[in-house]
Amino acid sequence: MKRFRPMQSQRPAAVRSTTIAVSSALVLAALGSVALTIAFDDTLASGLMTFGMFGGLAALSAGVLAWEVTSRRACPRCGTESSSPRTCVACGYDLRERPRFACSEGHRVHYESGLCDCGRRLLALRPAPLGRHVARAFWLALAVFMVLLLLDALLTFGR
Repeated sequence: MKRFRPMQSQRPAAVRSTTIAVSSALVLAALGSVALTIAFDDTLASGLMTFGMFGGLAALSAGVLAWEVTSRRACPRCGTESSSPRTCVACGYDLRERPRFACSEGHRVHYESGLCDCGRRLLALRPAPLGRHVARAFWLALAVFMVLLLLDALLTFGR
C-alpha cells in the first residue's frame, strides 16, 4: 500500500494555469528585486526581504486570479472542466450565461427551472453587479491613498 500517492485533480487546466501564473510571478518578482537591489546598492538581506514581500504578494494574487479565471470553464452542474467557455461537453450546460435558480425560501441552488424540493417555483437568480463593486473599491482605494498622502505631506510640513 502506497502511503503517499499522487492525487489526481479533477481540474488539471486550473492547476496547470495556476502553477504557471505563480511561477512567472515569482520569476518577475525575483528579477525586479535583483534590479532594485543593484540600483539602490542595497544588501542581499534587503533584496531577499523585498523578494519575500513582493514575490509572495504577486504569487498569491496571480494564483488566485488564475484559479478564478479557469474556474469559469468548470461546469457547476457536473464539475467537468471544458475547453470551450461556452457549453459543457458532458451535460450541455450553458457556461456563458450560467443560469441558476432558487426558491423564495433560499434553499439550494438549481441549474434548471422547475420546482424546488419544498414545492415552490424556482426563480431565476440575477448575477451580481461586479462592475459597480470594482469601481467602488477603486475609488475607495484612491481616496485612502490620497488621505494618506495628505497626512504624510502635513506631517512632513510640520517639521
